[in-house]
Amino acid sequence: MNRFFNVKKIIPGQVKGEALIVKERYSFQGFIDPKKGIFHAPQSKLCGYSIKGAVLIFISGKGSSAGAAALDLTCRYGNSPGAVINFEIEPFMVAGCALNDIPMFQLEDLKIFDEVKIGDKIEINTKAEKIYILE
Repeated sequence: MNRFFNVKKIIPGQVKGEALIVKERYSFQGFIDPKKGIFHAPQSKLCGYSIKGAVLIFISGKGSSAGAAALDLTCRYGNSPGAVINFEIEPFMVAGCALNDIPMFQLEDLKIFDEVKIGDKIEINTKAEKIYILE
């Protein structure tokens, strides 16, 4: 049986993809090269990873309209993430996801950060409001 975590849907969507997970707050402004869709900030644990099609799991956004604009630009270059999953919901992150039709979900608790690793295969079931970790 696959492991799962409960979520609340903010922006619905069915998604399968690889997890990019970090227990931090993130802004897309200054952390991602929009043209390449790659995390490039050396202080980021995700430095070198592509967000294209990935399921991004992090605590929350950092609360800047510039972050939503950077996410929008990244998507315009064809590097949209598959989904964004946060523990704390932040309005600018919601706006960036909504403008670009990126499914977004809110975590029920922080257990996922202890059990999911970068590269794990994730499936999100919007109707059941669950994230499944595929074995």
